[in-house]
Amino acid sequence: MNTFLGIIVGIIGLGFLILVHEFGHFIVAKATGMRVEEFSLGFGRFIVSRRWGDTVYGISAVPLGGYVRVTGMHREEFEQRVADLRAQEAGEGRDPEQRRPQDPEDRLAGKRALSAEEIASTPEKRRYYTHPFWHKLLFIVAGVAMNAIIAYVLLYAVGVTQGENWRGTVIAEVAEGSAAETAGIQPGDRIVRFAGVGVDTWEELTMEIIANKGDTVEIIVDRGGALEGLQAELGVNEQGTAYLGVTSTLDIEHRDIGPGEGFAYAGRETLDAVVVIFRGIGWMFSGDVPVTGSQGLAGPVGIVQISADALAGGWASYAWFLALISINLALLNMLPLLPLDGGHVLLSIIERIRGRSISLRVFERVSMVGLALFVMLFFVAMYNDVGRIFTGW
Repeated sequence: MNTFLGIIVGIIGLGFLILVHEFGHFIVAKATGMRVEEFSLGFGRFIVSRRWGDTVYGISAVPLGGYVRVTGMHREEFEQRVADLRAQEAGEGRDPEQRRPQDPEDRLAGKRALSAEEIASTPEKRRYYTHPFWHKLLFIVAGVAMNAIIAYVLLYAVGVTQGENWRGTVIAEVAEGSAAETAGIQPGDRIVRFAGVGVDTWEELTMEIIANKGDTVEIIVDRGGALEGLQAELGVNEQGTAYLGVTSTLDIEHRDIGPGEGFAYAGRETLDAVVVIFRGIGWMFSGDVPVTGSQGLAGPVGIVQISADALAGGWASYAWFLALISINLALLNMLPLLPLDGGHVLLSIIERIRGRSISLRVFERVSMVGLALFVMLFFVAMYNDVGRIFTGW
């Protein structure tokens, strides 16, 4: 497949997952009676927009993902926003009633869709901050739920149409001077347990090797039908990750999955992906997996590149990749940091316990801390992307 086309499809796929997340917030906001001011495909200034009911729907200049704006996420913020908009409108010398989202000038210039008076006139019962705790909770977690649902549906489709493929743990080659050779592992051995954990696939074995970096582990192998126990002291490769020194056979095992069994398969694969992601995060904190370098965090460029490679492997490979990214987005958004969904959940719980809202000043300061952390991670990921592209990490 053409590389450029693969990158474009990768961007579209990532944008779709973000849009699905925002659509989850949108559905719950509408269902619970919150006022949705804007629902946009993309970010930035509106290129084109149209109003249905009291919501403006539009396409923005940066067609990646989307956003939902709900009236009154915080009482003080709502009051300050209305005051600022009134002052701005007065400075423009225009009658607020003349500002309408249908105006070509507004659409093309990308100005805000609603006037200060239209926002101020929103009934209190439709402002987010007046809604009951469970409404807020549903609204916040809806985006995460949509990402989880999309991942589940994609994995179900792959399982039912493609079946399940996996590589076993039969050893093809043992590297000279490696931990495996020292332990006595031989070609033809099938590893059945590693560090006390049963392993059936090569992927499971790889995960256990990474998890036990630098440790001396017990390995149980099936050699000609007889089980043998071996001890191996794991080494470290050039990338700084755990190294055993074995390669697998190229034999791929396969089984078909029926429509009924597909539900359990999709659920199992979704949960397995969650476990893998959490373990990966833990390995980064422990140093078992490097944060920088070729094995480190991938930024937007790296994700799009991986997406293009997955697409080259066929629709099933691409669907698997999108499912994994969707689960990543869900888990990332549940971190208890503002402005992520998990931060809003924590904020709502604290306000519920206190019986009153947290001040806007505290809200903004806590949000700045979260933003600073994500900006730092973004630059680390972009550094890795640049290294992969220009230095051939």
